[in-house]
Amino acid sequence: MPTPIGIVCSGSSESNAMVILYEGMEKKVENESLVVIRNKNGGDVLAVCRGGKGVNESLRTGGFTPGLAYAKSRRMPSSVKEYYVFNLEVIGEITENGISQNRMIIAPTSIVEIFNDDDNPMQYLGKSDLTIGHYWGKKNWKVPVLKEYINYHIGVFGVTGSGKSYLTRYEIIPLLREAGYDVIVMDWKGSDYAPYFDTVILLDQIKVDNQTVVKYFASITRNFGYHEREENPVAAAVETALRQVEWRGRDPAESRQLVYQKAKSIITTSPGVKEDTRTLQLNRLEASFELITEEEFERFLGTIEPWEIVAETKDKGIVVIDMSKGIKEQKLAVFTSITKYLKKLMERKQVLNLALVIDEGPQYAPWQPRGMERDATDMIIDLCALGRSYGLSIVILSQGMAGEIGLNAAVRRNLNTQFIGRIHPLDIEEAQKLAASYYITPETLLTLPEGHFYFLGRMNPSPIPLLISFQIDPEKERRKNEVGLS
Repeated sequence: MPTPIGIVCSGSSESNAMVILYEGMEKKVENESLVVIRNKNGGDVLAVCRGGKGVNESLRTGGFTPGLAYAKSRRMPSSVKEYYVFNLEVIGEITENGISQNRMIIAPTSIVEIFNDDDNPMQYLGKSDLTIGHYWGKKNWKVPVLKEYINYHIGVFGVTGSGKSYLTRYEIIPLLREAGYDVIVMDWKGSDYAPYFDTVILLDQIKVDNQTVVKYFASITRNFGYHEREENPVAAAVETALRQVEWRGRDPAESRQLVYQKAKSIITTSPGVKEDTRTLQLNRLEASFELITEEEFERFLGTIEPWEIVAETKDKGIVVIDMSKGIKEQKLAVFTSITKYLKKLMERKQVLNLALVIDEGPQYAPWQPRGMERDATDMIIDLCALGRSYGLSIVILSQGMAGEIGLNAAVRRNLNTQFIGRIHPLDIEEAQKLAASYYITPETLLTLPEGHFYFLGRMNPSPIPLLISFQIDPEKERRKNEVGLS
């Protein structure tokens, strides 16, 4: 049974209140403690303690008092006028069907009670077969999740060392599997996921579509010598050559030579082109292929089609793309090729029941995307829009939330569920927005321990963020990975 800790002070409303603690309860009640308010105006209200404060009227600054005189002389001032208060952020009214919006003013002098370890207030958030982690400090309080909002997309934010990859690997991916989603993981560094799962595909094994290959070549040749919006006959010739020549699966030098000779032939035989223009085009082709080396061709000799990756995912449950051995543009090219196929499936009205986990999100969709980043950013936005209707969940991990270290704003707006761990100091402005809404201080977000995240958004049955954590069981996780199930 909950234990009484204090009474509601004056100035309460239907959405927040303040509790003055009974003597000694300041040693029991902590920031983020869950409480129930026995509202004298009717009903029981679930709330969370945030923003505690200790007050001693004898030690107020701004004017000299006897209490200050005692403190100055190293004697203990009176504690008669000392009390402790906590702000209470209302989660909602407790009903038979779970939590509903509290519409009654919380009456002053209403009793406030704290839940003990043996209680489980998570039951009041509604019945759900899916849970993620546990409430902060309470290992048996499993936090429920609303399954119907998984395909409204998920963002995981926190600095290096905050536990993003652990949360994703040990909690989010098993949650997705239990909810019926197959999972493709884009492992940017190849170290956070690839070593922990059985089915891993290397970056250079994947076939990239010809149009994306040309965009990659354009990115390393300054658009084949043409301005971005200018008609580009060299790029067109190279793309045609890639389409008409069997260049994949060969020796890189042979592949490069085949494509070069075919593109040269296309330009040479193109009708209606003046001789000096044709010479200029051939010169630009030759100059471009000085940069498009055998090594560059070797990046795209893979033969595994995107549809094969999706089929393998459906068969195995989880597939990890190890992207560690490629440069950024190659990684973006592979990502674009795979996601083009997913987009095409959804445009054909196919329900996917698939989750795409994108590690190092700002590498794909930075605050101000350029070049191939722009294509990747636009693709993520399109996938988010389509995914809500066709069962695709996008999960993006990022060290930063906004600005130079964060995600593109248009992408972040599509992430309707967020897990926010310890943030970077450059994200202090974003932290202040949360503080203004939910009494979560910026200092709290800057100092969260590893593995602690505020859970907020559509998947959270609570209208206000809940602080969650999780336990890592390596042996259990190994068994999960072996069968690809949670």
